[in-house]
Amino acid sequence: MRKFRLWITFCFMMAMTSVLGFVLTGFFIYWGMRLNFVSAAPAPWVPFTGLIGAAAIFSFCLVLIISRHFFAPVHELIQALKKVADGNFAVSLPEEKRWEDIRKMNQNFNQMVKELNSIELIQSDFIQNVSHEFKTPLAAIEGYAALLRSSTLSQDQKEYVSRILDSCRQLTSLTGNILLLSKLENQKIVPEKHMYSLDEQLRQCILAMEPLWTQKNLLLDIDLQETEYEGNESMLAQVWTNLLSNAIKFTPAFGSIRIRLYASPDRIAVSFADSGIGMTEEVQSRIFNKFYQADHSRSVCGSGLGLALVRQILCLCGGEIRVSSQPEKGTTFIVYLPRTRASEQSFR
Repeated sequence: MRKFRLWITFCFMMAMTSVLGFVLTGFFIYWGMRLNFVSAAPAPWVPFTGLIGAAAIFSFCLVLIISRHFFAPVHELIQALKKVADGNFAVSLPEEKRWEDIRKMNQNFNQMVKELNSIELIQSDFIQNVSHEFKTPLAAIEGYAALLRSSTLSQDQKEYVSRILDSCRQLTSLTGNILLLSKLENQKIVPEKHMYSLDEQLRQCILAMEPLWTQKNLLLDIDLQETEYEGNESMLAQVWTNLLSNAIKFTPAFGSIRIRLYASPDRIAVSFADSGIGMTEEVQSRIFNKFYQADHSRSVCGSGLGLALVRQILCLCGGEIRVSSQPEKGTTFIVYLPRTRASEQSFR
């Protein structure tokens, strides 16, 4: 049926070209005779010129129709697919199209996005519910393990209890991060925003993690410009803690970490640069995915949610994060935060 319609369309186009050529030829002859350019017997080039002009006009109109009704929907589809690839399942295409093929294409795309969105919601709800149910038994296990460790035990038994406690704390941290990430993904605005000292917050985060970087004898190079920022203090503290924790975790002993805070009238930049193991380009493209860990051997403990939390918090704050790294040459994370009106006034 489609081939038959294509043949009908082709025959129609050829007929329209011939009719238009005939009309243009008559038009040229009429005005040529009126202006004495053409004699009673028209020259052979007149019909040929009319046919060429008709073909040019019809081709131009055909290009406009095709670009409007075929290429424009394809371009819309490409943009929508790009959004879906970035994880946005709320995109949809208009289904009120005149052309049947384009209409079916958009309908199938919208159906696909709905199915993907439903699968994503089911997975998210399942993970959230399971994580919530884990909290109570984990708290009980951790409490009883702490009681056992305080009692009289042999050296081996104490070692076993310590491992139980460490595992419980890791699972508790994992469930807490899952619930926090789920909450942030369903959140649209940043609550409880107020002005505070961003450089002082960074200093407090660095001091809170002193046992970790002193244990590895890391050299910290810190340069923080005095900066006032309006935002949610606890949410951004999570960002700095996660980034600094990663820098410490992946930097070998006697390495270095450089922390910078610079502010301009337009935005604020905070960078964490370490001399650690670095990352390949493939790893860099996936580190912000949930549960992704580059070290598949699990030699470095973690849940793979730290950077996902960082990106989600910064998206809510209107900021962004960039990473640059090379294997065995260290990694640099740069966080950009927008200036609010209040912080702009304090900057001046």
